[in-house]
Amino acid sequence: MPHFNPLVRAYLRVSTPEQDVERSRQLLKAFAEKHGQFIAGFYLENESGTKLHRPELFRLLDDSLPGDFLLC
Repeated sequence: MPHFNPLVRAYLRVSTPEQDVERSRQLLKAFAEKHGQFIAGFYLENESGTKLHRPELFRLLDDSLPGDFLLC
């Protein structure tokens, strides 16, 4: 059963130091604002997509409740 106040949460993953997580953060923030939403939390990961060790992804999933919106 969804809770009454769904939250928007954003997951950002980069795999190299050259990638710009801040640009991605601003794009997701602008998307949420365009739709009248506020991002309650950002979850930042610096891991290769081929690795299963992603503590921030699992923290996001643990924090999320039914009805929340996840932006990735």
